[in-house]
Amino acid sequence: MIRRDFFKYSIFTAALLTTNSTIASIPNKNRKSKIVICGAGFAGLTCAKNLKQLNNNINVTLIEKNNNFSSCPFSNLWLGDVGNISYEDLNYDYYKTIEKNNFNFINEEIIKIDKNKKLVYTTKNIIEYEYLILTLGIDYNYEKIFKNKKKIQECKIKAPAALKPGSEHLALKRMIKNFKGGNFIISIPNGAYKCPPAPYERACMIANYFKENNIKGKVVILDPRDKPAAKPYKFLEAFKKYYKNYIIYKPYSQFKDVDFIKKKITYKNFDENQIEYINKKIDFEEANIIPPNQANSLIKKSNLEVDEMGWAKLKKPTFRSTSSEDIYILGDSQGEYSFAKSAQMANSCAYIVSEEIVSRIKNKSFDYKNNMPGNVCYSMITKNKAVSITHNFKYKDTFIPSYEISEISHDVTDAAKGWYFGLINDILEI
Repeated sequence: MIRRDFFKYSIFTAALLTTNSTIASIPNKNRKSKIVICGAGFAGLTCAKNLKQLNNNINVTLIEKNNNFSSCPFSNLWLGDVGNISYEDLNYDYYKTIEKNNFNFINEEIIKIDKNKKLVYTTKNIIEYEYLILTLGIDYNYEKIFKNKKKIQECKIKAPAALKPGSEHLALKRMIKNFKGGNFIISIPNGAYKCPPAPYERACMIANYFKENNIKGKVVILDPRDKPAAKPYKFLEAFKKYYKNYIIYKPYSQFKDVDFIKKKITYKNFDENQIEYINKKIDFEEANIIPPNQANSLIKKSNLEVDEMGWAKLKKPTFRSTSSEDIYILGDSQGEYSFAKSAQMANSCAYIVSEEIVSRIKNKSFDYKNNMPGNVCYSMITKNKAVSITHNFKYKDTFIPSYEISEISHDVTDAAKGWYFGLINDILEI
């Protein structure tokens, strides 16, 4: 496992390239860069910074459509008014890390990637690359649960998934703040999705908010699995111990449809008496409907191979796309390995990829099998107690994880805060 000190600082000569993001039909400015990174999240920022630290002479260009960094870890705490987490604790500018590190930054939307000509098209520029790193994140696949486009749009507005930072979180916060009572439904998708413990932590934080504010509401979790997707027994313990009167956990329950007029959700649930799945309905006041996830659509549109679930395929044991030796896919979009789609995993893998690319530039081999990623994930349970899981990996045909889960405690809460703000400091130089 590659280990890093989250609190170290390195000062470089500043070089800043920024452009305003506007929609243009035909980009008309050509630029060249040794390495182009698409997406300035945890993986993209880590790659940009570490590449320059490893070799400050490399020309690195980071492209991002948003003009600020918006973080998902700790967003559930903010949603539930826990831990004095403010909106400013989730949102930061890019200026300091650009200023301190010698990489180019283009604030534009990516509209096309030509892997054959090795070109990235943005709204104003065409950037030629030698190596391309895609850290584009997820897209929602609402089409898997709704056939009607109007219903999809209605669901996005009235029951936001809130796995992506920004407006979705703001809408969900408003829903929680204005909640007067009744059922608050959280539906979890089948298959892989961004941050496996997030919906269960969210349920705890919303339930804690109801408890603290004497709101007669229940958080109902519809989960197609037999138990939570992450830290299962700790979450089940938490639901029973801390939120017996506030959380209803329904396993083997697959979301099917929602009626926003009648305020009813239809779900398929396994009936032990009939020994079969049957459709059931439940009333709700508010809902957080999380659709199936898949890799960002730009990956498939760029003719990069994806699996049957829509996740990017990689050439083992690397992070290179199976469709191109010079394109790397990091973070939540990759689907080849059993990695949690988490901020820490993105950060850890980004260190590995940046070191591999620098080795390639030097015509040196890189040993993935002796450079393993690692993951740590914290989940808040109550206003002052948390649980964590750590993953380590070894490689044999694929990455094989081992893990350790902590007890639910105050100490883990302190560790979680140190981890989060340390990671933010590491990538953004705050």
